[in-house]
Amino acid sequence: MGEDERAPATDLPERSRERVAGWLADLRGRYDGFERVDRRWELAPDAYERDRERIAGGANGGAGIWVTNDAGEVLLVRNEGDEGWADPGGKREAGESFEAAARREVREETAVEATITGVREAHVLELVDRTDPERPALASLIVIFDGEHAGGEPRPREGEIAAVQWAAEPPETVLYPEVADRPYPAGE
Repeated sequence: MGEDERAPATDLPERSRERVAGWLADLRGRYDGFERVDRRWELAPDAYERDRERIAGGANGGAGIWVTNDAGEVLLVRNEGDEGWADPGGKREAGESFEAAARREVREETAVEATITGVREAHVLELVDRTDPERPALASLIVIFDGEHAGGEPRPREGEIAAVQWAAEPPETVLYPEVADRPYPAGE
Protein backbone atom coordinates (compact mmCIF):
# COMPACT_ATOMS: atom_id res chain seq x y z
CA MET A 1 0.00 0.00 0.00
CA GLY A 2 1.42 3.41 -1.00
CA GLU A 3 1.83 6.10 1.62
CA ASP A 4 -1.03 8.17 0.18
CA GLU A 5 -3.47 5.22 0.31
CA ARG A 6 -3.47 5.42 4.11
CA ALA A 7 -4.37 9.12 4.11
CA PRO A 8 -8.04 10.11 4.36
CA ALA A 9 -9.56 11.02 0.98
CA THR A 10 -10.00 14.62 2.16
CA ASP A 11 -6.21 14.93 2.57
CA LEU A 12 -5.45 13.72 -0.96
CA PRO A 13 -5.98 17.07 -2.75
CA GLU A 14 -3.57 18.86 -0.39
CA ARG A 15 -1.07 16.01 -0.49
CA SER A 16 -1.15 16.04 -4.30
CA ARG A 17 -0.43 19.79 -4.36
CA GLU A 18 2.41 19.39 -1.85
CA ARG A 19 3.89 16.52 -3.84
CA VAL A 20 3.80 18.55 -7.09
CA ALA A 21 5.42 21.53 -5.33
CA GLY A 22 8.17 19.25 -4.01
CA TRP A 23 8.80 17.73 -7.44
CA LEU A 24 9.01 21.21 -9.00
CA ALA A 25 11.51 22.32 -6.34
CA ASP A 26 13.58 19.18 -6.95
CA LEU A 27 13.58 19.75 -10.73
CA ARG A 28 14.60 23.42 -10.26
CA GLY A 29 17.47 22.28 -8.06
CA ARG A 30 18.77 19.79 -10.63
CA TYR A 31 18.06 21.50 -13.95
CA ASP A 32 18.49 24.97 -15.38
CA GLY A 33 15.39 27.09 -16.01
CA PHE A 34 12.35 25.62 -17.68
CA GLU A 35 8.88 26.78 -18.56
CA ARG A 36 5.96 26.10 -16.21
CA VAL A 37 2.66 25.45 -17.99
CA ASP A 38 -0.49 25.51 -15.84
CA ARG A 39 -3.49 23.56 -17.15
CA ARG A 40 -6.96 22.68 -15.89
CA TRP A 41 -8.11 19.26 -17.10
CA GLU A 42 -11.84 18.68 -16.85
CA LEU A 43 -12.23 14.90 -16.74
CA ALA A 44 -15.14 12.54 -17.11
CA PRO A 45 -16.03 10.95 -13.74
CA ASP A 46 -14.40 7.61 -14.60
CA ALA A 47 -11.18 9.30 -15.76
CA TYR A 48 -11.14 11.48 -12.61
CA GLU A 49 -11.55 8.35 -10.47
CA ARG A 50 -8.72 6.53 -12.28
CA ASP A 51 -6.42 9.52 -11.75
CA ARG A 52 -7.51 9.82 -8.10
CA GLU A 53 -6.60 6.16 -7.55
CA ARG A 54 -3.22 6.62 -9.31
CA ILE A 55 -2.45 9.68 -7.18
CA ALA A 56 -3.46 7.86 -3.98
CA GLY A 57 -1.20 4.96 -4.99
CA GLY A 58 1.82 7.21 -5.58
CA ALA A 59 1.78 7.00 -9.40
CA ASN A 60 0.99 10.68 -9.90
CA GLY A 61 2.13 12.36 -13.09
CA GLY A 62 3.85 11.53 -16.31
CA ALA A 63 6.79 12.42 -18.50
CA GLY A 64 8.00 12.62 -22.07
CA ILE A 65 11.06 13.69 -24.02
CA TRP A 66 11.43 16.27 -26.80
CA VAL A 67 13.96 14.07 -28.66
CA THR A 68 16.11 15.51 -31.45
CA ASN A 69 18.40 13.59 -33.82
CA ASP A 70 21.73 14.66 -35.36
CA ALA A 71 19.86 16.34 -38.24
CA GLY A 72 17.88 18.50 -35.78
CA GLU A 73 14.60 16.69 -36.43
CA VAL A 74 12.18 16.05 -33.58
CA LEU A 75 10.65 12.65 -32.76
CA LEU A 76 6.84 12.78 -32.79
CA VAL A 77 4.08 10.22 -32.29
CA ARG A 78 0.42 10.07 -33.20
CA ASN A 79 -1.62 7.96 -30.78
CA GLU A 80 -4.26 5.51 -31.99
CA GLY A 81 -7.54 7.42 -32.27
CA ASP A 82 -5.89 10.88 -32.28
CA GLU A 83 -5.35 13.12 -35.28
CA GLY A 84 -2.72 15.36 -33.68
CA TRP A 85 0.99 14.69 -33.24
CA ALA A 86 2.82 14.95 -29.89
CA ASP A 87 6.10 14.15 -28.22
CA PRO A 88 6.34 10.56 -26.93
CA GLY A 89 5.59 10.10 -23.25
CA GLY A 90 3.15 8.72 -20.74
CA LYS A 91 2.29 7.95 -17.15
CA ARG A 92 4.78 7.59 -14.33
CA GLU A 93 4.60 4.42 -12.24
CA ALA A 94 4.70 4.47 -8.42
CA GLY A 95 8.28 4.88 -7.22
CA GLU A 96 9.56 5.70 -10.71
CA SER A 97 11.48 8.94 -11.31
CA PHE A 98 10.22 11.32 -13.97
CA GLU A 99 13.44 10.73 -15.93
CA ALA A 100 13.00 6.93 -15.84
CA ALA A 101 9.34 7.26 -16.84
CA ALA A 102 10.24 9.51 -19.77
CA ARG A 103 12.97 7.18 -21.09
CA ARG A 104 10.74 4.11 -20.65
CA GLU A 105 7.75 5.70 -22.38
CA VAL A 106 9.86 6.87 -25.35
CA ARG A 107 11.37 3.39 -25.68
CA GLU A 108 7.99 1.63 -25.38
CA GLU A 109 6.15 3.96 -27.78
CA THR A 110 8.86 4.40 -30.43
CA ALA A 111 11.66 1.81 -29.93
CA VAL A 112 14.06 4.77 -29.62
CA GLU A 113 16.57 5.27 -26.80
CA ALA A 114 17.07 8.87 -25.68
CA THR A 115 19.52 10.71 -23.46
CA ILE A 116 17.99 13.44 -21.28
CA THR A 117 19.78 16.79 -21.51
CA GLY A 118 17.45 19.06 -19.53
CA VAL A 119 13.87 20.00 -18.73
CA ARG A 120 11.86 21.86 -21.37
CA GLU A 121 8.49 22.24 -19.59
CA ALA A 122 6.73 21.29 -16.39
CA HIS A 123 2.99 21.00 -16.93
CA VAL A 124 1.22 21.55 -13.61
CA LEU A 125 -2.27 20.07 -13.91
CA GLU A 126 -5.42 20.76 -11.95
CA LEU A 127 -7.61 17.68 -12.37
CA VAL A 128 -11.34 18.19 -11.84
CA ASP A 129 -14.48 16.08 -12.33
CA ARG A 130 -16.36 18.01 -15.01
CA THR A 131 -19.74 16.70 -13.80
CA ASP A 132 -19.32 17.16 -10.04
CA PRO A 133 -17.95 20.50 -8.81
CA GLU A 134 -18.06 19.17 -5.22
CA ARG A 135 -15.24 16.70 -5.90
CA PRO A 136 -11.93 18.33 -4.94
CA ALA A 137 -9.37 19.33 -7.54
CA LEU A 138 -6.24 17.19 -7.56
CA ALA A 139 -2.75 18.24 -8.66
CA SER A 140 -0.54 16.35 -11.07
CA LEU A 141 2.69 17.00 -12.96
CA ILE A 142 3.86 16.13 -16.45
CA VAL A 143 7.54 16.81 -17.16
CA ILE A 144 8.74 17.25 -20.74
CA PHE A 145 12.49 16.74 -20.91
CA ASP A 146 14.87 17.79 -23.67
CA GLY A 147 16.78 14.86 -25.09
CA GLU A 148 18.96 13.48 -27.84
CA HIS A 149 18.56 10.34 -29.93
CA ALA A 150 20.86 7.67 -28.48
CA GLY A 151 19.86 4.71 -30.65
CA GLY A 152 17.11 2.71 -32.25
CA GLU A 153 15.01 3.13 -35.38
CA PRO A 154 11.56 4.63 -34.77
CA ARG A 155 8.62 2.25 -35.03
CA PRO A 156 5.17 2.61 -33.47
CA ARG A 157 4.04 0.48 -30.55
CA GLU A 158 1.29 -1.76 -31.88
CA GLY A 159 -2.14 -1.08 -30.41
CA GLU A 160 -1.18 2.30 -28.91
CA ILE A 161 0.78 4.41 -31.40
CA ALA A 162 -0.55 4.85 -34.94
CA ALA A 163 2.59 6.50 -36.36
CA VAL A 164 6.08 7.74 -35.45
CA GLN A 165 8.11 10.26 -37.45
CA TRP A 166 11.14 12.52 -37.33
CA ALA A 167 9.88 16.05 -38.09
CA ALA A 168 11.90 19.02 -39.37
CA GLU A 169 9.00 21.41 -38.69
CA PRO A 170 5.73 21.35 -36.75
CA PRO A 171 3.04 19.15 -38.29
CA GLU A 172 -0.22 20.76 -39.36
CA THR A 173 -2.20 19.04 -36.59
CA VAL A 174 -0.79 18.79 -33.06
CA LEU A 175 -2.26 17.28 -29.90
CA TYR A 176 -1.50 20.38 -27.80
CA PRO A 177 -0.13 23.85 -28.68
CA GLU A 178 3.38 23.50 -27.24
CA VAL A 179 4.18 20.83 -29.88
CA ALA A 180 3.85 23.49 -32.58
CA ASP A 181 5.52 26.24 -30.53
CA ARG A 182 8.71 24.43 -29.47
CA PRO A 183 11.90 24.75 -31.53
CA TYR A 184 12.48 22.40 -34.46
CA PRO A 185 16.26 22.82 -34.95
CA ALA A 186 16.25 21.27 -38.47
CA GLY A 187 13.83 23.95 -39.67
CA GLU A 188 15.67 26.94 -38.18
